[in-house]
Amino acid sequence: MSLYEITYILRPGLEDPQVTELSSHFSDVVKSSGGGEITIEPMGKKRLAYEIKKQREGHYICMKFNGPSDAAKEAIRQLRLHDDVLRALLIRD
Repeated sequence: MSLYEITYILRPGLEDPQVTELSSHFSDVVKSSGGGEITIEPMGKKRLAYEIKKQREGHYICMKFNGPSDAAKEAIRQLRLHDDVLRALLIRD
């Protein structure tokens, strides 16, 4: 099992409860795929360096977890398919 870090950006129009709900949803995706020790760090709403999907700001969230590569692949797949996610990046530590 490796340590993974996924940083993703959510649409700026989302309210805090919606951001929390989406974070817990993606955390559940990791758990159901065999991941464990999940840490979610909301980094707040920040201005983007360039426009992504016609948006200039976004809610940044960093999720760290241990797990098999299948858990990381499934999480990044789900993130990229979701309409509220502007961008997602997966890093293996």
